[in-house]
Amino acid sequence: MTTRHMKISSFRNAAFAAFLFSVLSVSAPVHAGAGSAIPAVKAETLNKTKIEVPQGFTAAHNVLLFSFGRDMQKAVDDWDAALAPDRDGVNVQVYNMPVIPNPGGLVRGFISGGMRDIYKDKNLRDRVIVLYVEEKTYMPALGVTDKTAPLIVITDKAGVEVGRVQSALNDDALALVRSTLKP
Repeated sequence: MTTRHMKISSFRNAAFAAFLFSVLSVSAPVHAGAGSAIPAVKAETLNKTKIEVPQGFTAAHNVLLFSFGRDMQKAVDDWDAALAPDRDGVNVQVYNMPVIPNPGGLVRGFISGGMRDIYKDKNLRDRVIVLYVEEKTYMPALGVTDKTAPLIVITDKAGVEVGRVQSALNDDALALVRSTLKP
């Protein structure tokens, strides 16, 4: 093999490796955990206010109550009620964030309308951010490996994760979340 052929072959191998790396990094995002920003997504509250998550967060600490199905509504509502004394909107804000595989525009409106029927309180609706996402990319990027219990993620104002727990509400899990909120 000549030097010219070796250079071409090396270039092709490098080009293929770069292509493969770019495809794998786009198709399978990996969540890096605490110290990393949660994945960005454009969404809407139940009051139809558009928000970019996490760029739209305004509190110093944000508690994100991710749910993965209708059967988790009570568990997330329990978490929201337990964290009510901590929530002041400036230092701590709590968001209910149902994660729904993107069904398309027409069905999204129907689902959000049904959720507005459940959550009548307009102040609460401001804190319910429905995430219609591409499940195959968003869930790994968020670090979701289990969809059987709510995922509670605590971030700073920039959306950088500072802690997480996945559990129905219990004393130990609540204490862990509250310890993360202390300065």
